Amino acid sequence: MKRKYYKIITDGNDKEGGTLYAPPQWSYPIARDGVEVKNWKSLVLELKDGKYCSFHTCNKGANLVSQDLKDVLESFVGNHSEVEFLPVMVTSKEYGDRIYYILHFRLIFDVIDKKNTIYFDGIDTILKMKLDYEKVKTLKVFNSRPAVNDIIVSKDVHDAIKQKKLASGLDFVPVFCDNG
Repeated sequence: MKRKYYKIITDGNDKEGGTLYAPPQWSYPIARDGVEVKNWKSLVLELKDGKYCSFHTCNKGANLVSQDLKDVLESFVGNHSEVEFLPVMVTSKEYGDRIYYILHFRLIFDVIDKKNTIYFDGIDTILKMKLDYEKVKTLKVFNSRPAVNDIIVSKDVHDAIKQKKLASGLDFVPVFCDNG
C-alpha cells in the first residue's frame, strides 16, 4: 500500500500572494536546515508584489508561515525540538505589519528510501524521491535534505491545512512511500 506525503512548495500560480524581502545587506540563506539560524531576532522583512498568505518564501532563503499555519503545524509536531518557529516582523505599507514565523528544522531527517529513489546517473541528485516507511511512519512534519526549501508533511497535516483553508501561497507535491 502506498502512503502519501506532500512536499510543500510556493504556489507559482497564486497571482495574489506576495513575496517577502530581506534587507539587501542580509546574507543568503537566512535559514538552512540543520544549521543554527543567526541574527533572526533583528530581521525585519517586507511584503511586496501581493497580499499576505499562509506560506511565503523569502528572497534570501527562508520559509515563513502565518500564525494560523504555525498553530496547525505545531499541533502535529508538538514540542519536538527538531522543528522550530522563529518569529520575525513583516512590514507592508498596503496591508499593515504582521508577525510571521521562520519554519526551521534543526536537523536533516534520514527518511529517503535510497534503494527505490531515482537519481541522476553517476551523481546523488534526486530525480524522483521515495520515502522509507519505517523512517517516516511516526513523522508528520519533516525534511529530507539540507536544502532551504524542503518541507514534507503527512496526509493528515495536508488535510488539516486544507480544512482550515490555510493553503494560500502553498502547493502540495505528492511524495510516496510503500508501506511494507
